[in-house]
Amino acid sequence: MAAAKRLGKATIKIGGVTLETMPGATLDPGGTSRETQVGANEVLGWTEKPKQSRLECTVSIRAGVSIADLQRADVSALFAGDTGQVWSIGKAWCIEPPMVDSGAGTARLIYEGTPAEEVG
Repeated sequence: MAAAKRLGKATIKIGGVTLETMPGATLDPGGTSRETQVGANEVLGWTEKPKQSRLECTVSIRAGVSIADLQRADVSALFAGDTGQVWSIGKAWCIEPPMVDSGAGTARLIYEGTPAEEVG
């Protein structure tokens, strides 16, 4: 019998600091991307290339939160699901300045890095 628990929440840590995230964080673990190669008369196969991991989340902004501190590079990024699964991205980097939304009181963060490893 399969367990009934499904992924519903994630905890995000950047450089060992737990972020105050909003619902909807996403993780693309990266790895190998395949592209189908089609010839003139048939499907020939595929080619492969490496693909970076990508972690996206929205954090709540409160007094004392530094946007500059959120735009870090060369940090460990951890995506921990409430199902016990944990993915780690070593040496991740924030790819662009955080997008701040004053109406929602949040900032959108996007980190990329080497392919994520499932560690838990």
